[in-house]
Amino acid sequence: MADLDAQLREHLDPIGGWAPTLLRRAAVLCPLLHHDGADHLLLGLRPADSATHPGQIAFPGGKLEGSEEPLETALRECQEEVGMPPAGVVPLGQLPPRESTSRFYVHCIVARVAPFELQLAPREVDRAIYVPLDELQDPTRWRDLPPPHHATPAGAPTSPHFRQGDDVIWGLTGRFVRDLVDRLARAR
Repeated sequence: MADLDAQLREHLDPIGGWAPTLLRRAAVLCPLLHHDGADHLLLGLRPADSATHPGQIAFPGGKLEGSEEPLETALRECQEEVGMPPAGVVPLGQLPPRESTSRFYVHCIVARVAPFELQLAPREVDRAIYVPLDELQDPTRWRDLPPPHHATPAGAPTSPHFRQGDDVIWGLTGRFVRDLVDRLARAR
């Protein structure tokens, strides 16, 4: 765990302010936590009746409010969506920001998270999903595929897809997870 965190600190970008953009701004947290004896990423399944990205798997996060910095936005949203206390979050770095199909420029902050009791906000998260980091690092588990036809505008680009049981990580979240996996591969 400590070795992994040190590798991530060395290979992730430093956490900074908002990148210049004309798009709306948002930030997500890529929570890395010890679960069932191994490192996992914590994601959430958005409700099927959600106004934005219904039924998709995502990191906890959301749009900028006021004069927040990206880390502040991600921490606030994590507390609102899954009950993650900010005091238990140790930021390790960030992945390069990416544009979403919904026209947000999204910062992704990677952090080690202390164990906490999940408190899901039902309007934001239908259920929590723990994905073992070891499985995410297996390149044979990844496919580059077009998005589901019902989920995004026509002509959206392909994205990395990772299947775990009935759950599929894809789209912006898939891109961020794949970025993280690529950084870990470079660290070896």
